[in-house]
Amino acid sequence: MSRNRTVRMAAAALLGLGSLGVFAGTAQAEPIDYVKIELLELTCHQQSEGDHDEAYLKATDANGNQVKVWPGNGISYQTMGPGYVRSMTDGNGNAALILGREQARTLTLWDKDTFGGDDKLGATLVTGSEVGAEVQYRSLEGSGGVYTIAYRVIDI
Repeated sequence: MSRNRTVRMAAAALLGLGSLGVFAGTAQAEPIDYVKIELLELTCHQQSEGDHDEAYLKATDANGNQVKVWPGNGISYQTMGPGYVRSMTDGNGNAALILGREQARTLTLWDKDTFGGDDKLGATLVTGSEVGAEVQYRSLEGSGGVYTIAYRVIDI
């Protein structure tokens, strides 16, 4: 079985999408071609508050729910200030970053607050049709913060 087909089947199982046409002769819809958003880095140009932000990223999943994807490894947030550049690769194992070529995910950057609600630092829409393009850079602005997120969409 090809690596791509194996990965697609695993992605479908994770997303609860069932069979991808494994049984020969069974009339089924054309299988979805899956891609993945690969997070690369986050750059802070201006923090939203005080001396630094406590930044974290959420993505919409296949059901439209917001799921925290970065930072990974059980870390709540990354401290960010002007000129800080943080790798985001530790968030790439999250299933919410897998989507079909015809689908989209919203990436939303947040500032964690100890008291009250967290502040939205900006959002961007990423589509599966961006697969194969060069690294994408998107500006995220909100609550006074200005950031750039770098990512690419890769075939899986």
